[in-house]
Amino acid sequence: MNFDLSDEQTMLAEGARRYVRENLGIEARRSAATSADGFSRKHWGDFAELGWLALAVPEDAGGLGNGDAELSLLLEELGRGLAIEPYTDTAVLGATLVNAADAAELREQLLGSIAAGKCITALAHVEPAGRSEYQTPVAIRATSDSGRWLLSGAKTRVHHAAAASHWVVSARTSDAEGFSLFVVEPNAGGAALDEYEVIDGTRAGDIRFSNTPAQLLIRDARRAAVTLELALDRAMVALAAWTLGSMEAVITLTADYLKQRTQYGQALSKFQALQHRMAEMFIETEQARSMLMQALAALESGDPLRRARAASGAKALIAQSACLVAGQGIQLHGGIGITEEYAVAHHYKSSLVFDKRFGDRDFHLARSSGLAQGPA
Repeated sequence: MNFDLSDEQTMLAEGARRYVRENLGIEARRSAATSADGFSRKHWGDFAELGWLALAVPEDAGGLGNGDAELSLLLEELGRGLAIEPYTDTAVLGATLVNAADAAELREQLLGSIAAGKCITALAHVEPAGRSEYQTPVAIRATSDSGRWLLSGAKTRVHHAAAASHWVVSARTSDAEGFSLFVVEPNAGGAALDEYEVIDGTRAGDIRFSNTPAQLLIRDARRAAVTLELALDRAMVALAAWTLGSMEAVITLTADYLKQRTQYGQALSKFQALQHRMAEMFIETEQARSMLMQALAALESGDPLRRARAASGAKALIAQSACLVAGQGIQLHGGIGITEEYAVAHHYKSSLVFDKRFGDRDFHLARSSGLAQGPA
């Protein structure tokens, strides 16, 4: 993999950095989090207009056909600005699943809507007995009734469920092992949603289906599992890039604070003990960047085993490093670091969510060493 940025990639990164500087940040996040959707529809429209929502959509479906490297460049900048919009869930996770749809018409329709900003997807895969998207038994049932599919059962921890226009739901059919994937429109009837706020201010929900109409996305159980694992790995690496940007923002905020705050007649940045802690934060961030690059190279290789191990390795290390860097940032800021009005605390809460989402550190350490498997 060539890690030198092309002219197009440089323009993407610079444009994203400029947009984030002018439109995103702690105040924008706090305002969006309290809105009806839990994020800014204006920013979402901007993302579509700028072509960001079309990055991972194939060209034959009206997208730009870019890869994970471009997604990483964009998400790193969005992480710096604490963007709260459901970009990864829709433009990465959702787009990857929809791209593998059995029906060409459904694929083109949904991918085109994602690229245009008209469709927001949410994955409903985890069930009450499951630990994560990689570790959950699928008990929800899909039955065929007069040519249409009906779903019955429960899903939990569905991120951005209330704002989504389409849920991608895993369910068992009566004639197959494993699970198939379906698309459900929330207003189709027969679905009850219990929404709640996650620690970082984003929203999720639990959904109970009762003979809820659904469209078949991927019928074959083996292909559904393989596609879901690919989509989860891509989304996890994308969130790792977002988290890396968050870590870099914490270092910048903390360094600026230490230069401005004085003690005993000199700036805090002059104290050697604090310099050592900043150096440790920098080293953790650079290690995280190296693991992200390794994961991006593995995604580009097309080797499922290499991809799985590299994605899990990146998740395990970056989650740990992010919690350390953001935690140190709070410590070095003192009391202001834990206030709602200051960005460092929000970066820390985001690192906690990343640490647990898509599987915890223990699972991904085992998976990166070949001792644990993905969705089956």
